[in-house]
Amino acid sequence: MNRLFLLILILAISSCSSVPLSTMARMSTFDAQDFAALNPDELRVKVFLPAGFRLNTGASWMGIDMISSSGQHQTVFELREDSVQSIKVSKGLFSEPDQATSYLLRLSPSSRAKFNELQLFVNKATVDDMSIRVVPKLASRPESATSVTVSIELQLSKSQGFFTLVDSAQIALPEVRRSEES
Repeated sequence: MNRLFLLILILAISSCSSVPLSTMARMSTFDAQDFAALNPDELRVKVFLPAGFRLNTGASWMGIDMISSSGQHQTVFELREDSVQSIKVSKGLFSEPDQATSYLLRLSPSSRAKFNELQLFVNKATVDDMSIRVVPKLASRPESATSVTVSIELQLSKSQGFFTLVDSAQIALPEVRRSEES
């Protein structure tokens, strides 16, 4: 049986991200049967952003790419906001916690149907490789921000709960061009 490996890419740009070893170990045993058994209604994504940054939930998405005996299959899934919560995030043992925002996202109704179609594809083909991308898009950011620290968690099923995909990845932000008023 082929094993599926989880690859997390953030913002479709090169960045230095931290994928916990526990996530790599957990996903190294995740296979096509596990994927086919998932309930898309239970799938959730949590995105954590520092205070001052806002997530554009309508533009954020999750993608799954598969290489199989039947060819390559790429699917983009729209995410919808379930809830937004202001939280405190610990920076370390001797530091004061920082304010952050936690966004809980789920697949949109049309994406849940696309997820079911992808599960049917997995049942019919021998999957050699799979990658999952969560791409959070920003709606706004502080004017002076040159980078953002992002953490992402994924829930594949309610019974297993959330696990960390990316832990405090520092993402460089492109410079925003500002129009000068005359």
